[in-house]
Amino acid sequence: MIIKENYDEIESYLSDSSNLKGFCEKVFIPEDTRELQECIKSLYNDNIPFTISAGGTGLVGGRVPFEGVVVSMEKFNKILDFNEKEHYVIVEAGVIRKDLDAFLEANGFFLPPNPTETNSLIGGNIACNSSGSRTFKYGTMRDYVLGLDIVLPFGDNIYLERNNRNIVSNCNYVLEVNDKKIEFKIPKINYPNTTKNSAGYYLHQGMHSLDLFIGCEGTLGIVTKAKIKVLPKPTNVLGLIIFFDDLTNAFDFLDSTKNLSRLTFDEEKNVEKDEISARLIEYFDYNSLELVRTEYSQIPSHSVCAFWIEQEYDSHVEEKVLSNWLEHIAKFSALVDDTWVALDDKKHREFAEFRHLIPVKVFELLSKSPFTKIGSDVATHDGVFRNFYLKWAKQLEKSGLKHFIWGHFGNSHLHLNVVPTNGKENNLAEKIFDEHISEALILGGTYSAEHGTGKLKRKYFQIMFGEDNVQKMKEIKLKFDPKNLLNRGNLFF
Repeated sequence: MIIKENYDEIESYLSDSSNLKGFCEKVFIPEDTRELQECIKSLYNDNIPFTISAGGTGLVGGRVPFEGVVVSMEKFNKILDFNEKEHYVIVEAGVIRKDLDAFLEANGFFLPPNPTETNSLIGGNIACNSSGSRTFKYGTMRDYVLGLDIVLPFGDNIYLERNNRNIVSNCNYVLEVNDKKIEFKIPKINYPNTTKNSAGYYLHQGMHSLDLFIGCEGTLGIVTKAKIKVLPKPTNVLGLIIFFDDLTNAFDFLDSTKNLSRLTFDEEKNVEKDEISARLIEYFDYNSLELVRTEYSQIPSHSVCAFWIEQEYDSHVEEKVLSNWLEHIAKFSALVDDTWVALDDKKHREFAEFRHLIPVKVFELLSKSPFTKIGSDVATHDGVFRNFYLKWAKQLEKSGLKHFIWGHFGNSHLHLNVVPTNGKENNLAEKIFDEHISEALILGGTYSAEHGTGKLKRKYFQIMFGEDNVQKMKEIKLKFDPKNLLNRGNLFF
């Protein structure tokens, strides 16, 4: 067990990518499950609050402590097993996403949801039910978690596997751990009408017992190891970055592309077919493009936005697939000849770097600011998304605030980011964001499509679910953690 107490050693554990800063007394770094269990049991017996630290890439303050100690999962960094025949990998919770990606790629496989932040840890991805660019086709982390090793808040260890024995029936959730039994009736809760949501606990009739821990933001237990479904890497992928000089045409393109693609998702798709079938649809607004223009001077000067598209295909239909896409783009964009094309791994990596550079640049701006990041993680259903986006993009433009919008538009999911430079701008940005998120909730959407609630978005958690439902979830939290010591302050005030 490594223990850090000096401020210069623990400072890096006291913040995350939201720019929220906290404090703690010590940082414990267990090196295996036995040490972790001993540490947790000791803390629980001594009534010491403890916050679990993953990679620090979160945007809602989830790993930021404000009392007690931090327990870091950084030493749980091993890839333990890979089964090529049965398509799964077993990893410890502290494995870095990019390291897992490199391992899988070397073996001809990939993690389908593709959580966006490559420096995040797998345990954090599971805790927030992370998603990413390929979620449009492949779903979220929940869809790929086959089993979890979990240390509960009082230190006992349990393994849950996705099988028929662990399906919750009759709305009664029962978990037997050694001499303890955790039991409750699943409450009826109205969830948002969206394809993505990471707000609140996952509580559904017919769920698996491990589903409760996926997306619980580490408030019910600590994931130490995960069995994750992976898929063979497609032989060929077409990548396109498509520019538009008219926003209306861009949204017409979006709607058409989503509709055409979803027609192919409803069947076992033969990759030899050459229909329009995007696996990801990512969006960048004008300000986001301007932010990286120095590095990418080939961005058309009169573009107002861009989409990044990928499609899997079979090699012998490559020419037809590309031709179909260019014809499709030409119906909506006068800048079709400026489209960037990727057909090999090198180019695909360049496109991913382009996408990743935008939030990196925003974080660099934020790091020079005394304010926490004001950024939304809102999703709505498709029918209202266009008008919702246009309204708030116009509102931000009028405000004069420095802002950037990008997102997973295949899932009607946007990240609206403001970097205030003074107190007046910060107050205005907070007001706009409150109104922006409130409207999304009124429209049946979610304030958290993938980043979670943490400490920064608890008020929206209260608004979205209502006091009664939040209390029901808190009662479930206390079933697992009667002393409320684990990740105190996340989700609940």
